[in-house]
Amino acid sequence: MPINILSQETINKIAAGEVVERPLNAVKELAENSLDACASSITVEILQAGKKLIRVSDNGFGMDRKDLELSILRHTTSKIEDFNDLSHINSLGFRGEALSSIAAVSEFEIKTRKRGENSGWKLFVEGGKNAEISPQALAEGTITEVKNLFFNTPARQKFLKSDSTERSRIINSLEETALANCDCAFKLICENKTVFSCARTENKVERIADILGKDFASSLKNVKINHPKASFDIYFTGRDDSLTNRTHQYLFVNSRPVNIPKFMMHSVYQSYRESIPHDKHPGILIYLTIEPSGIDVNIHPAKREVKFVNEGEIYDMIFKALKNALTSHSHPELVINTKIEEFKMPEIKQHNEVYKPFPKSYISEPKTHYTPPRQTGKYDIERYANLYGKQQDLQSGGFDDTIKVLGQAFDTYIIAQKDGELYIFDQHAAAERIRYEIYLEQSEKCALKLQQMLMPENFELNPSQSELLKANLTLFNDLGISVEEFGQNSFRITAYPALFGNISIESIVKSVIEDLEIEKNIEIEKKREKIIRSACRASIKAGDNVSDIEAKKLVVDLFKCSHPFTCPHGRPTAYKVSLNELEKFFKRK
Repeated sequence: MPINILSQETINKIAAGEVVERPLNAVKELAENSLDACASSITVEILQAGKKLIRVSDNGFGMDRKDLELSILRHTTSKIEDFNDLSHINSLGFRGEALSSIAAVSEFEIKTRKRGENSGWKLFVEGGKNAEISPQALAEGTITEVKNLFFNTPARQKFLKSDSTERSRIINSLEETALANCDCAFKLICENKTVFSCARTENKVERIADILGKDFASSLKNVKINHPKASFDIYFTGRDDSLTNRTHQYLFVNSRPVNIPKFMMHSVYQSYRESIPHDKHPGILIYLTIEPSGIDVNIHPAKREVKFVNEGEIYDMIFKALKNALTSHSHPELVINTKIEEFKMPEIKQHNEVYKPFPKSYISEPKTHYTPPRQTGKYDIERYANLYGKQQDLQSGGFDDTIKVLGQAFDTYIIAQKDGELYIFDQHAAAERIRYEIYLEQSEKCALKLQQMLMPENFELNPSQSELLKANLTLFNDLGISVEEFGQNSFRITAYPALFGNISIESIVKSVIEDLEIEKNIEIEKKREKIIRSACRASIKAGDNVSDIEAKKLVVDLFKCSHPFTCPHGRPTAYKVSLNELEKFFKRK
């Protein structure tokens, strides 16, 4: 088959297909050009989801005749001058193909007047050929019109979705652009109806309210991070305001809306892991200002992907900032947020270590091989007293008179009243949270109370698991689980933290080792977390009958926890109903 040299017209259409796949791409490119021209007001109008008309008007710098002529030629741009500029890009558009690509597949018109000049110019081109330029009386700024998109490439029209789908994509894209650029007013008109209009503002919360709604905006908290090479301005939902989906999650890098990279998303979710249930999602908007040399924005035709030079450091900053903000108040769940709460982080100058908490655990509920007999229908009050508080406190019930325990339902839920609120506690999840935080505190202080076993637990592992356990024996022992070799591929457990209660330590060790087989190269902190969380599953179970005194102690200790309203695995520990809600339900108000 002979090799052919393609015509310039064909080359232009191929390039247009790479840059402009659908009306959304044209809208995005034109809006970004307006922002790069320092516009403070942008209006976008579309008809038939942009297939018939896209009109973008701005009050930016505008162009003179020379720049207008060059603007629709391939590989022309005002954003960079040479190759070295690619590592210091401060603009939104820079590839030098947008206008020529759009013009190649549409009836294209630009009306523009440069600031400071007395008159403007109009350029018209159809299918990228035979550009016509004429003088025009205009206000300062630029109006770009794209009519009959893909009129000369019918094959591409076949791949477009329905008008509603294409329109939705345009709206979502412009919403992101508006959220990223609060210093510019935006207006979107679809099919002659205003979809949204937002004024220029210096307050990001006002812009968030305009685009995503006042209710969502009022639920947000704010944390700022300052760093010599980057700064973060993060708006995020608290524990009570988690969402059922990921729709309200955004990243803006130097005013550019981009996809949140996996490493950053992982950092966000790990910071929330103890604050919201596993089936809920945080709402979050991350505004990142960073040195251009610290990112690569030239890796995706649609400019939706950004590559970071130092992912680990960014991961660490986001995780620590969100984690700190989410735990700043002892019981933020009890506070109704009527305005943004701001948590200021100290300036982070250097990060020698990057802490990355482990992903969601695959550990299943351990099977108990041996459970010493309990007092029938009653939790072991003496053991509970030794672990969680003084026994006289349990017997007298004389602590925290603001809490009144009303009883237990279905041998699973504790019902209590506190400060005009009615709470229903999941006793297992609550006890698990208490045990988890006590374990963390004792292990950090090297003050774990160990329970020596009268009869050590002996067990065997296969060779690969045995080698894995041998490599981690020090870690288990540091956490109070005394494991030692007892022959080839055999081990025995002689002691464990007393707060674990009556559980099978063998099953915990085996389940952790099975997890480590899947994640062979995880960090020590992740291994440590796996062991602690797996062990803390064995707490007061659903179906255990607890006395009023035990129940009250459980509730009191839960309120002392830093994360009282979720168990270590993110499951809720309590359901709250206010007196006002009850009175409304019973028509007393």
